[in-house]
Amino acid sequence: MTTPKFSNNATTTTAVRISDTDASLTVASGTGALFPVLGAGDYFKATLQDTNNNFEIVKVTARTGDIMTIERGQDGTLAVPFAANSRFELRVLASSTQDYFDSIDFLLL
Repeated sequence: MTTPKFSNNATTTTAVRISDTDASLTVASGTGALFPVLGAGDYFKATLQDTNNNFEIVKVTARTGDIMTIERGQDGTLAVPFAANSRFELRVLASSTQDYFDSIDFLLL
């Protein structure tokens, strides 16, 4: 079962430009630790946002230090290029919240 992970106040910037087809991104040095540790089947969703307020939601399926493995264009957003120093944030998203509730057996309590 896949399980969404969360952390408080996880925000940083991209270290380098990413294209609309890149499947990984690197965040500012040392800031990857702000984001959740991911085990098998874990993920978190994050938002990329540029200075023009263009944004994309990505699904992060692995994190090694400051490098994130991502699935692009989540939750109806489009995969687009982002310049270096674009914002990368773990935000509360409707789909992540729904996925969390779907992953727990709260109805049997």
